[in-house]
Amino acid sequence: MAAAAKKPVTPIPLYGVTICEAVASGDLARMKEVARQAEEHIHEWGNVPAALEARKLEISKQQKKPYARS
Repeated sequence: MAAAAKKPVTPIPLYGVTICEAVASGDLARMKEVARQAEEHIHEWGNVPAALEARKLEISKQQKKPYARS
């Protein structure tokens, strides 16, 4: 028995625009898929904004310059 053909997965950047467009589309299936992808990303990569802030703080320490949060 042949396996069902799967649609190729095209990576979608999970920026605010992608999430907002999914919500604005009103397409429930699309919103659920974007939410699933976002959850998968968070599971795999963790809290990216917090990690970025930690790296910026470390960079400022090593450069001996004050760190200003963005």
